[in-house]
Amino acid sequence: MPISLLRILGILVALALLWLAVRRLRRRGTGSRVPAATVLVIGLGLAAVSAAPDLVRPIQDVLGLSGEPLGRLVTVLVISVALAYGGLFYALGRADRANQRISRLVRALSAAQVELVRTGGPLGGVLVCIPAFEEADNLPAVIGEVPRTVAGLPTHILVIDDGSADTTAAVAAGLGAHVVRHPVNSGQGAALQTGYLVAERLGVDVVVTLDADGQHDPAEIERLVGPIVRDEADFVVGSRRMGASDSESRARDAGISIYTKLINLLGGTEISDVANGYRAIRASRLSEISFTEDQFHNPELLLGAARAGLRVVDVPVTIRRRASGESKKGTNLRYGVGFLRVIVKTWLR
Repeated sequence: MPISLLRILGILVALALLWLAVRRLRRRGTGSRVPAATVLVIGLGLAAVSAAPDLVRPIQDVLGLSGEPLGRLVTVLVISVALAYGGLFYALGRADRANQRISRLVRALSAAQVELVRTGGPLGGVLVCIPAFEEADNLPAVIGEVPRTVAGLPTHILVIDDGSADTTAAVAAGLGAHVVRHPVNSGQGAALQTGYLVAERLGVDVVVTLDADGQHDPAEIERLVGPIVRDEADFVVGSRRMGASDSESRARDAGISIYTKLINLLGGTEISDVANGYRAIRASRLSEISFTEDQFHNPELLLGAARAGLRVVDVPVTIRRRASGESKKGTNLRYGVGFLRVIVKTWLR
């Protein structure tokens, strides 16, 4: 078989890749973004195909390209694209795992701050977790409305300051709340995971999550905690559909309805509002749920709770407009795409 210009080019590129791989293997530990072994395998594969093109014939036959003028070239391109996608998914997986390790470290360091206020035994009662990012103006009203007891249990307030540049932490501490701080802004999901970790360390009975912007009415906490105290549920979700809300936009409302039906289908639940962050969960069941998402925390928590066999119910709550400031949820499109990504990822996990 005559050696074409394309085959010569392939051999030259393969030799260059092999030379690069050997150099990187000799300088092991330099922190290259592309592993030397990967470059070596690509170089060897390209050299083999360039020297003996018929090696791809079995795959060419499977693709139905036998006898086509450019069949071999198309087959090589198909193989290359498949390998590229495989490498991309592998790299994304590694990046995701690295990000999760960093997030766990941040949460562990932040949660360690509660060791300074531990009493020695289980704290008990209800821990009201308030994730906050630059909400110094809204926190006084929110914290002031949290009742001292709920369903016969004492309440404790924890504010997770998610890397705020304002006086969020100082305001919360001044109002008597326990405060832990993230050194950098990590997202509401990461802040809530820190709250769950603190809840386990303090030994509380129930965890309530409450937004810092004034949208949730603290007077309704008993609606969420009551079913858990009465042992009617393990996880209670607040529902604006059953209660009342000031609608943000038709697009967001439509998206919530669609995603609610999807999560009910995938998780076997019967809730009416999957995007509501106002909820309560039995603290002793938190360890049964796997948390990985720093953003768009709701679908992961709901599907994880359903998978762990928690009894999930919803109750009516009121969703108010922000007391002040701007929403940090992002655009409807970004919010919708991110929400769907987490639903699919959690269901496939």
